[in-house]
Amino acid sequence: MRTRTPEGLDGAWAAAAPVGPESLAWVPGMVSGRFFETWDFYTTCLGFRTLAESNTYVHLRHPSGAQLAVLREETEGAPAELVSATRGRGFWLFLEVDDAATLHQALHEGGVVAAVPLRDTAWGDRQFAVRDPNGVLIYIVQRKVDARAAAEVGGCLAAVGAPVAL
Repeated sequence: MRTRTPEGLDGAWAAAAPVGPESLAWVPGMVSGRFFETWDFYTTCLGFRTLAESNTYVHLRHPSGAQLAVLREETEGAPAELVSATRGRGFWLFLEVDDAATLHQALHEGGVVAAVPLRDTAWGDRQFAVRDPNGVLIYIVQRKVDARAAAEVGGCLAAVGAPVAL
């Protein structure tokens, strides 16, 4: 399978990623003014595990493989772009799980209010959304159909505006 890269960068990509694209991780990071609350939310409510920690930084990993880095606001020595906290605008996260309804119920019982109610989508997913302590919207999604197969069957996903990963 060919990895799509900007024209002319295939060789550079291969040199920079000698282990192969399937073993690389993309780890989103956010700056938080509510660092310890955020860390607790992702580990306690969403099941992430702490891979690395300090008083100003934490690297988290979910059993699904998803990863997230959180940096404490106003951390000395951080680049200027990483000093101000995320305020929950223009950024969201998407976490795939095996059973959205069970997680929705557990979060509800734990006092976490859904920002978007549990629903089945037109493209076949079951999803809901919550907000982390920074206001970041987190979509919790259970895939009910193979998006690739659905797109091949009739293109209905593209017609309703659903993202299709091919």
